[in-house]
Amino acid sequence: MDKKESKTIVFISDRESFILKTIIKNVKAAGYNCVFSLLTVNDIMGVKDEMQGVIYLYIDDATSLDRMGATYLRDLCLDTDQGLYLMGNKDDIDALKEELFKDVVHGVFYRPINANQLTDDIIVNMSDENRKHHQKHILVVDDSGAMLTTIKEWLGGKYRVTPVNSAMNAITFLAKQRPDLILLDYEMPVCSGAQFLEMLRNDTNNGDVPVIFLTGKGDEQSVKSVLALKPAGYLLKSLPKETIVGEIDAFFKRQKGV
Repeated sequence: MDKKESKTIVFISDRESFILKTIIKNVKAAGYNCVFSLLTVNDIMGVKDEMQGVIYLYIDDATSLDRMGATYLRDLCLDTDQGLYLMGNKDDIDALKEELFKDVVHGVFYRPINANQLTDDIIVNMSDENRKHHQKHILVVDDSGAMLTTIKEWLGGKYRVTPVNSAMNAITFLAKQRPDLILLDYEMPVCSGAQFLEMLRNDTNNGDVPVIFLTGKGDEQSVKSVLALKPAGYLLKSLPKETIVGEIDAFFKRQKGV
């Protein structure tokens, strides 16, 4: 494996750990780039540029956890859409997952940890993350948490899906990443889908990102007002899963000229 072509695996811990040193040694021997950081804001900032793929957080003692460092790590994962895996005692990990890392955890590993088995699991996870990196990336913007969950479940097998619950959060995301498609709700508080699309079209970096409206508004006036904004498509939330997934598939096929 060419290390230059492989994403770096970042290991973070609340303290130096023999088990983690062994795991890092094994993963490096398998041909992967690895870096280590303590769970503090300053230390994480020092490896921030290396965070391009998968992050493993090993907690040795949750009672002395650096909360500022943990919060900073969570926000960084949210901002950069990266997967976080937690390792440690079951009670500690379950509590931290619910309290701090609920929206970013991709998996957990409970102690006692077998270093060799965990190395194999990390390599499998890395392969999955590299595969996801090459998938088309869809940003879903909707104020309904239930709808965001549903769409991610429907499309997550084929596409890399990032859900956000407001237009403002979408703008923040777009300042850092450029998706291949935006699925956009029409009716949202503070900033509607139509207002968001108008702002997007004035964005020099993302103004040409295609947008498909996914909305419950199917009346003639709403459809006309949306189509006037020239989106790439218009889908009703009431459509069955097969139709919505099929339309997204067809959109990307048209983009490739198939």
